[in-house]
Amino acid sequence: VWAALGAFNVIAFVLVARGADRFAHARRSEVLCQSFERVITMPLAWHHQRGTSNSLHTLLRAVETLFSLWLEFMRVHLSTAIALVLLVPTALAMDIRMSVVLLGLGILYVGIGRIVMRRTKAGQTAVERHYHTVFAHVSDSVSNVAVLQSYNRIGHETATLKRYVKDLLDAQNPVLDWWAIANALNRLSSTISMMIVLSIGAYLVTRGQLRVGDVVAFTGFAGMLIARLDQMSAFTTQISEARAKLEDFYRLEDSAAETIEPDGLRELTNVTGHVRFEDVSFEFANSGHGIEDVSFEVQAGQTVAIVGPTGAGKTTLINLLQRVFTPSSGRILIDGIDTRTVTRKSLRHSIATVFQDAGLLNRSIEDNIRVGRADASNDEVHAAANAAAAQDFILAKSSGYDTVVGERGGQLSGGERQRIAIARAVLKDAPILVLDEATSALDVETEDRVKEAIDELRRNRTTFIIAHRLTTVRDADLVVFMDKGKVVEMGGFTELSLRNGRFAALLRAGGLLNDEEVRRLSRPVTEAA
Repeated sequence: VWAALGAFNVIAFVLVARGADRFAHARRSEVLCQSFERVITMPLAWHHQRGTSNSLHTLLRAVETLFSLWLEFMRVHLSTAIALVLLVPTALAMDIRMSVVLLGLGILYVGIGRIVMRRTKAGQTAVERHYHTVFAHVSDSVSNVAVLQSYNRIGHETATLKRYVKDLLDAQNPVLDWWAIANALNRLSSTISMMIVLSIGAYLVTRGQLRVGDVVAFTGFAGMLIARLDQMSAFTTQISEARAKLEDFYRLEDSAAETIEPDGLRELTNVTGHVRFEDVSFEFANSGHGIEDVSFEVQAGQTVAIVGPTGAGKTTLINLLQRVFTPSSGRILIDGIDTRTVTRKSLRHSIATVFQDAGLLNRSIEDNIRVGRADASNDEVHAAANAAAAQDFILAKSSGYDTVVGERGGQLSGGERQRIAIARAVLKDAPILVLDEATSALDVETEDRVKEAIDELRRNRTTFIIAHRLTTVRDADLVVFMDKGKVVEMGGFTELSLRNGRFAALLRAGGLLNDEEVRRLSRPVTEAA
């Protein structure tokens, strides 16, 4: 019988441990995937404000904390909870007087534990802030290791990290002191509870209300009950400690819930590319700077160049087009449809963007091109690369399209990265194209090669060009010059060059407009007159 019970105990333990581990790992994977999707769905403004390291640390720390709680509960405390459900009624049946005293003491100790938890809540929150600071510093330093090595900042950054770690420990130690007190109280409570139960039992024996055997039996039973209560108390303490780690995660989840689109939005389909801005204004919540009363119209297939000094609102304008932000007033129409009435997914499906920073993933060249359209065939991927003038350098590499580009495309040159980004846009084949200073970081020779690919990409597409290099806007059908969030000038390249306004002044400052150029540009106008 004992052998059978022992075998049953071993088998039951294995099955419980196996089930607990599988449940905890499955829940961790599920929460990680769901939270990851919510985080990358958040608006860019949210990411810019929060920072990559903060989001990453919050997500990973919360997932691991929840995993530990699930695993601990399923392995240990589920059986404890079941045991308590069975033990408490049994104790009451054995002797209600000593059981009530025992349960009363348990409630008292739980109350003391909660007082300790409240005393540590603020401290644990501060500890989490320091953890975020440490993680952000490490992440920031590793991301910019080339700069730190170049400027001999290794020692300084290490010293800064040590200071942050010291601040973390200074905040952590008082919390640890309170946890030590709580653990000591838990241990002491077990001893005190047993002493009180024995004292009451002895008193009842002397009164003739209980037998010695009853007291001994109840004491042994009480020891089992107290051990289970101690386990639950320890788990409650563990939950309290984890709560501070999870608060930022739950705020993140709440923020994600606020970005869910309302029902009833339509799909934007069969887009031709006719775009109109009507008195569009927008202000950032923290600075107030944005754009004000912007109005212009772009016919399908035309190219519009957005130019102006840094901070003029050029990128904000394009972000509004893609509904990264929502206008505070006015509206943006695509084919006569207000972009606020369509889903973001369908809107962005109609827009392909080539960024100044190509934004390559640490995957193969083929995978990066397929970001444009995941279901594309190999022939379509190769055709897109060929259209972007990228086929030759890709095939010249030993692994060809399977070449891993490195973090942010670090294994490729600037021109190669941009051509892959262009190939991605070609493969997407969207009716609206956005070139966000796509060639501003390239040298002249590389820019010429990339420009040929861009010119091919622009064909028969409505194109928005954000440019610092004014040589890239000569072929634009419309030039919109912005400053301080307002449209200062608007017209064709030749028209604005001859107007002697802000755009012409910018051309002159860049050496792109002189008297001879003015005469050349004005000659067709004179002859036409």
